[in-house]
Amino acid sequence: MAQVAALFSAINVLLLLALLWIYGSSFRKVKAEFTVGLLFFAALFLAQNLISLYSFLTMFMYYAAGITWIVLTITIVQTAGLAIILWTGLR
Repeated sequence: MAQVAALFSAINVLLLLALLWIYGSSFRKVKAEFTVGLLFFAALFLAQNLISLYSFLTMFMYYAAGITWIVLTITIVQTAGLAIILWTGLR
């Protein structure tokens, strides 16, 4: 289960890098404060996902057995949400 969580966390990192690129391109064109907020949001979310990925790869064996499916579910839902945000950003 740790491998699946790490996979989805890695997908999240890629989605967030794409969002940072989109928001950065948008900021260069528009220079809006809202876009700066989106950049900070994506950057902080990226940091959280990099820490999660590290955790899944190095410390998942220390997670309690009952919590692994919760962590996996949260990660998958996060991937779905980021994919939707990326899809709307690309439109």
